[in-house]
Amino acid sequence: MTLLAVFAVLVIARVALRGLLVHPLLPWWVRTTVFWSLPLGALTWAVIMTADDPFLFPDTAPCPREPMREGVLGDGEVSGISTPFPPRAYCRWEDGTVYDLAPGATFLFWVFFALTVVPLGAGLWHALRDPRSLLR
Repeated sequence: MTLLAVFAVLVIARVALRGLLVHPLLPWWVRTTVFWSLPLGALTWAVIMTADDPFLFPDTAPCPREPMREGVLGDGEVSGISTPFPPRAYCRWEDGTVYDLAPGATFLFWVFFALTVVPLGAGLWHALRDPRSLLR
């Protein structure tokens, strides 16, 4: 069932991209935003997903295994957590304290996500409204 959903999303994305490229009213710079915002969004997603990784730099891990000082950030044992979508990386201590990692990258991800989804939505709208334009 998952494979069918992935295939459906890929077909819809292909139709939206084709509709975006043949849209007669959009300027060239709106069309090209998808081609530079999609890879940059994927790169920021990768930065967020690896923000809590202690194996990259064990001496400067963002979520220290021992508490720094009593009451500075949190008490007890700490664990780094990453969620794929919506992308978020944070450290959680035993006492419930949460410290967000890479909040600037999270903001950039949502900017690039919007710069990708909005033009593709316009392309999909154009493709559904005028399907004969896709045949040119």
